[in-house]
Amino acid sequence: MSVDAKAEIVIDRPRSDVANVMFDPKCDRLWISGLTNVFPQTQGLMKKGSKIERVGSFLGRSFSTVYLVTNDEPETFVEIAADEPFQMIIRYDLSDTDGGTLTKIRVQSVGENLYQIPPPALNRAVSEWISSDLKKLKKRVEDHSD
Repeated sequence: MSVDAKAEIVIDRPRSDVANVMFDPKCDRLWISGLTNVFPQTQGLMKKGSKIERVGSFLGRSFSTVYLVTNDEPETFVEIAADEPFQMIIRYDLSDTDGGTLTKIRVQSVGENLYQIPPPALNRAVSEWISSDLKKLKKRVEDHSD
């Protein structure tokens, strides 16, 4: 695998508050970098079978693809399969911790690296991307809570 990137952050809010933003495709553009449009094809929070079309760019390449939720446990995790910006599995994980929610993202490539970037550099770029996204998610959830 050329990419196996992980990032985590503690969000000072209950797990349900984090899940209500992180697992809601209508909120994707509020915290995921590079997205220009999101079209949920299934109503509500992501769950197994949900489909979401995401349009955006990553490392200078535009993409538009349908993401499929392959597994879930409400307020705990979702696993998502995607073909763009490269073929990958994304996992969002939430768990309780002192003072809030430990929030994790893991991105693993499952296909060829179509970017003309060495695998370690691509892995670093994805790690930075998801770390930045988690910081945006933290700010969004903490700033917009009761």
